[in-house]
Amino acid sequence: MIEVHNSATGKLEEFKPLDASGKRVSLYVCGPTVQSTPHIGHMRVAVAFDAIRRYLLSQGYEVDFVQNVTDIDDKILHKSKDAGVNWKRWAQIHERQFFDAYAKLGVLEPTHTPHATAYIDEQIALVQQIIAAGYAYEGEPGDVWFDTCALKSYGELTHQEDANALEASEEDARPDKRSPRDFALWKAPSPLDPEDATWDSPWGRGRPGWHTECTAMSTALLGSKFDIHGGGLDLRFPHHENELAQARAAGHSFANIWMHSAWVTAKGEKMSKSLGNGLCVFEVVEESVLDALSLRYALVGVHYRSMLEWTPDTLGAARNSIKRIYNYLDNAGGAKYTQDLVESVDISVFPEFDSAMRSDFGTGQALAAIHIGMKKQLPALHLRRALNILGIDPFAPQWAAAFEASESDFTLEERTKIEQLIQERADAKKSKDFAKADAIRDTLLAQSITLIDTPDGTEYARY
Repeated sequence: MIEVHNSATGKLEEFKPLDASGKRVSLYVCGPTVQSTPHIGHMRVAVAFDAIRRYLLSQGYEVDFVQNVTDIDDKILHKSKDAGVNWKRWAQIHERQFFDAYAKLGVLEPTHTPHATAYIDEQIALVQQIIAAGYAYEGEPGDVWFDTCALKSYGELTHQEDANALEASEEDARPDKRSPRDFALWKAPSPLDPEDATWDSPWGRGRPGWHTECTAMSTALLGSKFDIHGGGLDLRFPHHENELAQARAAGHSFANIWMHSAWVTAKGEKMSKSLGNGLCVFEVVEESVLDALSLRYALVGVHYRSMLEWTPDTLGAARNSIKRIYNYLDNAGGAKYTQDLVESVDISVFPEFDSAMRSDFGTGQALAAIHIGMKKQLPALHLRRALNILGIDPFAPQWAAAFEASESDFTLEERTKIEQLIQERADAKKSKDFAKADAIRDTLLAQSITLIDTPDGTEYARY
């Protein structure tokens, strides 16, 4: 049994696919707004749901995975205008950056990647349905507002009952709004909006509100009711609350389970470009495959609902852990297994890992099980299967080249001798024979090999 934390109920629930065959999982994840270069906070969501998807695939499910692209919004229009670049080109440039970053981190491609601008007709039809049902009204010419007070269930996702008592919406206070919490379904263009950034509609030329796209695209691609809706915690309100309200007003059951991944934080604050603490993905990985793998390891190393505090040591610690995993697998003959063989292994042969993933996709505990498994000398094939599900198998084709380069300074015989000396040094320190421990370190230093003591063990490198 797989248990999933449902953000809508706040409870762990047994996961049962809605599909009659029980084999298909429908999953919609809110993707990027392509207004700027991606930072590692953006990658947290992508890696979290990629690991979830990989585990579901390992259980024999077919996963219909939809991730949208918001390729038009106020920020895209404003930033492109300031840069003197056509807004479509601006969106395309940054979309490519996002998907390059996903690829660098080993994120599987979505089944569908719908763009907001490609679903204008579906969004107009959705707004018409909501108006016909009595849950929307026209304001100033060209504007259509969702009437939050008319929908009794509004606030059900985030458990906020009084729509009038909620914080002001992303739109400024407007005299044509019945409630401060009402949100735009369709927007009249501003005087500065380019003509090609608007579309004809029954309410005049304009464009959809931000929330409209995801309700329209998810139901168009996955149906009126689907298994999981996911995204970052920051989208829970107002975006997901408003998506759900639109769906309810249009008669859709919508998502059966809601899942939200937590943020990457720096000094306790959410990592974001607006706060000036967002680390660009490409600066972090520096075109290094090993750094990209290490970044993925760091992101997948904590439960998706837990905050990940980023420090100057985060990437280095992850890199050391990855090298330790590689050395274990290499010495255990892990390289001899083909990728097809690895992916064919039933992960139930590694019950500690499987149990962690079945409990709300607990990647942190699953990773801990892998390290314990190495200490217990579990078979390399089983460990590689677990690592493959997390997307961090160092012998997978995407990552293997990094180690061919990084480990080329040491032969297998040299690594075996070095690791034997490291174990002897650890034993000496445990028995408080510090003179012997220091002598072993000095012996290795004389061979231009430095030891790096970490909380998880001792690493070594040529200098």
